Amino acid sequence: MINFSNLDPILHYKLDPGEWGSSAPSSAAFSIGRVSTHEADNISRFKKQAIQKGCYVVSSSVSLNISKQGEYLAATSGKSQVIVYCPKKDENKYYKQLVPNINNQINQLKEQEKYTNNPVQKDEILRKIENLKFQKQAFKAIEQYAKDTINMSLIDFSV
Repeated sequence: MINFSNLDPILHYKLDPGEWGSSAPSSAAFSIGRVSTHEADNISRFKKQAIQKGCYVVSSSVSLNISKQGEYLAATSGKSQVIVYCPKKDENKYYKQLVPNINNQINQLKEQEKYTNNPVQKDEILRKIENLKFQKQAFKAIEQYAKDTINMSLIDFSV
């Protein structure tokens, strides 16, 4: 005789201390949706908290632990992670000083490249120049993003 409860077992979950959400059990068949929704809600909560503190979410990720439960691949647990950047009040001054400093470094390297005959050294200098140009673009993008989002009052990140 076949025991059908073994084909789609009920999984019980435990929340981390202080974590919001439901620890209600779920069948293996619905576990991936249940756990991924819970983790997506965590990401939304983290994003809202970051914005309230005047910070920016740089990256977010969700990972699920999957295993075979009965006849299904089921999510047995999940992890949500957010990387947040919080600028300091006087950081705009810092960025405004960085770009001219990078420009000076680029000019020095260009001057150095003019007087270098070794092709390996020239390639290294050109690589450094490209890296500095990329840094400069990144700093300008962060500064522009900060200017564009400074007046945001509330964003709805609901899933």
